[in-house]
Amino acid sequence: MWVVKDAPVQAGTHPVALLSHGYSGLWRNQAWLAARLAQAGYLVVSLNHPGTTFGDMDPSWATRLAERPRQVSRVLDVLLADDDLASRTDPARIAVIGHSLGGWTALTLAGGVFDPARLQNACGNSTDKMVCTVFRNGGMTKQTAVPDALDGRISAAVLLDMEGIHGFTPGSLRELSIPILALTAGIEDPALPLEWESRTQSSLLPAATSRYAEVIGATHFSFMSECKPGAEDILEEDAFICRGETAPRARLHEDIASTVIRFLNAGHHLVSALQSP
Repeated sequence: MWVVKDAPVQAGTHPVALLSHGYSGLWRNQAWLAARLAQAGYLVVSLNHPGTTFGDMDPSWATRLAERPRQVSRVLDVLLADDDLASRTDPARIAVIGHSLGGWTALTLAGGVFDPARLQNACGNSTDKMVCTVFRNGGMTKQTAVPDALDGRISAAVLLDMEGIHGFTPGSLRELSIPILALTAGIEDPALPLEWESRTQSSLLPAATSRYAEVIGATHFSFMSECKPGAEDILEEDAFICRGETAPRARLHEDIASTVIRFLNAGHHLVSALQSP
């Protein structure tokens, strides 16, 4: 993909896509998706999340759960306060897209109510589930405040292998009124059990406003950028983020991006959102 620094925004108004990265990730993780969305006419905003961004990690981040979604809302505030950019945006089409913990962030912005006590009860003393470890190590307890993060400007949400569904109240999920797309890794990671995590999303998200699909051949890390030649040697013990797929990541990206764009363009007409035109 070619990148043009300080490129002018095309004439007319454009839908907006806000991208939220995963735990210890950074804004570049979904640059591949940002480029495809921009080509499809979207005004795309990617951000780093202070406290849960690579190189900027706060050990007690989960004691302030509202901060992550509010960071996205503040970025949207700035975008809509910019005279030039605001005039180019379609305020009725503002989507949030998040990977992993970014998916959790997107669901809270969409209206999902996350109760820390629910997740703590579901996790129990589990040490083999990634989501339990990440939130527990971040300082979350049953007494941690329920984050108030709903942003009424969000008109659609896309969850990319999201974690934390057991913490959301079923009632709040039933009442979600905006379109929700949940795409998950088809290759199971033992730390992210499909039945316990992703397929539970499918059962809890409302059928009338959501769509769910497992991406065949994809791992949890397939939703991140492609690994460059020699990356595994550099990553050493973290080289697993480049491995395990049964399809080329570039092809997976094409399939994921086309599905996301088709879904967002479909709006509330979800009957064909996961089907080819």
